[in-house]
Amino acid sequence: MPPYFTPLANIQSVLIVPMYNPSEGWEHIFMKHYREFCDLLEFDIQVVLSDDGSTNDIQEAIQFLRSSLGEKLTYISAERNKGKGAALKAGVKLIRTDNYIFTDIDFPYTAESMVSVYQSCLDNRGVVMGIRDKNYYNDITRFRTWLSKILRWFNKLLLQLPSNDTQCGLKAFDAKGGEILVDCKTDRFLIDLEFLLSANQKKVKITPVQVSLRNNVEFTKFNTLVLFKELANFAGLIWRYRIKG
Repeated sequence: MPPYFTPLANIQSVLIVPMYNPSEGWEHIFMKHYREFCDLLEFDIQVVLSDDGSTNDIQEAIQFLRSSLGEKLTYISAERNKGKGAALKAGVKLIRTDNYIFTDIDFPYTAESMVSVYQSCLDNRGVVMGIRDKNYYNDITRFRTWLSKILRWFNKLLLQLPSNDTQCGLKAFDAKGGEILVDCKTDRFLIDLEFLLSANQKKVKITPVQVSLRNNVEFTKFNTLVLFKELANFAGLIWRYRIKG
């Protein structure tokens, strides 16, 4: 067993949720959609809430979740902000389990979509990647639409993955996938991409599953500086996984 995993008894599935300075009232949104997901699963899935160094005071919200979820919730917090990738890796490192699923703090995809991704992982093993349906572009800004389509075009041209929609923030994977994710070098936005590239390089099965956004989802704004850094990281991933090999 890899040394970075801590086994917890009788845990077969874990939901990993990265977070950073969530908006006011986020804990109630979290509980609402967590319950919708669990009701469809017909069991309460274990949650690792991985705080990527939030600077806002969220302790009252965390206490609310602890009182609501009890032992089903594990909360971890980084000393400083490193990015979504770092938060996901920290969450996966914490627990050795058979099945992982991750999504964003606001649960942007429907509970039915989450169950479909989770069930596909149980059925197929390996890695399951959410694929956003055509209605996704009806609910986002022009800039996000442009950015998403440009990235998908490059992905299709260069990456040779089962789908070019690499950045959908809903994925599930088995224990082998957990080891692959933890070994990824990316700490920020492109963790999804490196995860898929690494899994593909290691001949792990990748299964695409179509997913849908919830109604009235509000996305956070992009930080322009972070975006330019991610472009450099994208080029680095292309070099490492497609050119250098």
